[in-house]
Amino acid sequence: MPRGKVAILNHGYLPHYRVRFYELLAERGGFDYVVFHGAPPSWVGTAELTGPFAFPQRRVDNREFRVGPLTLIYQPVVREILFGGYDAIVITSESKFIANLILALLGKLRGIAVLHWGFGYHPPRGARESDVPNPLMLRITTAIKKGFTRIADGFIAYTKNGAEQLVASGYPRERTFFVQNTIDMSEQLRLWQAERDADEQTIRREFGLRPDSAVYVFIGRLTPIKRVDKLIEAVRKINRGGLAKRLVEVLVIGGGPCDAELRELAADMPEVHFLGSLPPNDQVARCLKVSAACVVAGMVGLVANHSLAHGRPVITRALDTHSPELEYIEHEANGLIVPGDLDDFALALARFADDEAWQARLAQGAIATRDGLRMEDMAARFDEAVRVTVARRQRRQPLAVSQTEPRS
Repeated sequence: MPRGKVAILNHGYLPHYRVRFYELLAERGGFDYVVFHGAPPSWVGTAELTGPFAFPQRRVDNREFRVGPLTLIYQPVVREILFGGYDAIVITSESKFIANLILALLGKLRGIAVLHWGFGYHPPRGARESDVPNPLMLRITTAIKKGFTRIADGFIAYTKNGAEQLVASGYPRERTFFVQNTIDMSEQLRLWQAERDADEQTIRREFGLRPDSAVYVFIGRLTPIKRVDKLIEAVRKINRGGLAKRLVEVLVIGGGPCDAELRELAADMPEVHFLGSLPPNDQVARCLKVSAACVVAGMVGLVANHSLAHGRPVITRALDTHSPELEYIEHEANGLIVPGDLDDFALALARFADDEAWQARLAQGAIATRDGLRMEDMAARFDEAVRVTVARRQRRQPLAVSQTEPRS
């Protein structure tokens, strides 16, 4: 009996952190998962991956265009997917992907199961990785997302809390799944193990750090929503205001549209070190080795997983723009979620920098958390969600489910 075919259209491009996930799906053998991808959106600041890839995939020419304040993307895949013998389509819930919206409607008419893969809720974000939304555009895009979600055959939420929020909004529980979104934790644990016995002073010299400073690390794209400017301002307050007994230094790992202005902002701060974009390799592992914590003054996403894999707590602010992975951070257990304004944030960073016992306790909490975030488990949950949804669609009748929470 031939295996079923499933088209995946997520992000519009292929992020490096998804490569191993798609390999694991291919290894499972239940479906032929075909990943459609193209060049990253112009504002992302990420280079396109070129392979070779160990999973079925199709590169397409993404077409980007503006409609007022919105940037929309069209992927010319509609005919290929609708008439290509696919049993299911897995699409992102982002409304900027025009082909996804078309497939969500026409796929159902052709008897193809349509699953959404996303947050399960709608944080107040603006266009192009901004945390300042246009109120009118936010209402319109949120309404579009909610409308298309309602007609989906299934929804794969990134995390359990996201699934619960979706169910609370009225989406059927029996069509709701979650995967606990993650990165290749096995690879990161290998890197962590390889650097466990590395000499910290040698690492400090490698990155131009003082021998006795407290070190924080930022990892991520340099976009407005990450608020690296607020991290720089907080460090300025700490060091210029004498809030900490030790000098606080920051390693900024990443690139993106805010790179130049952030470097200018920190031009008079030798304690801020820009390392540029780095793959999640041994260099990043060494940075985390000498750090007290990974700090994100803006939106937290999969950097939480990366930091936890290396036994480092995550420190961030209490904001409503975070991605679902914030749920992996438990305040005062494996990280800090600091309420209040920038002064409160700076004070928390200063106190943490001076308290090695506090650092050690939260580091142990980070280590205890990471084992529950294996990518192999994520792939198994995703595959099960697709299997159940395709079977339900093919039978054309509701599937009896007795569980009391969204499927994992």
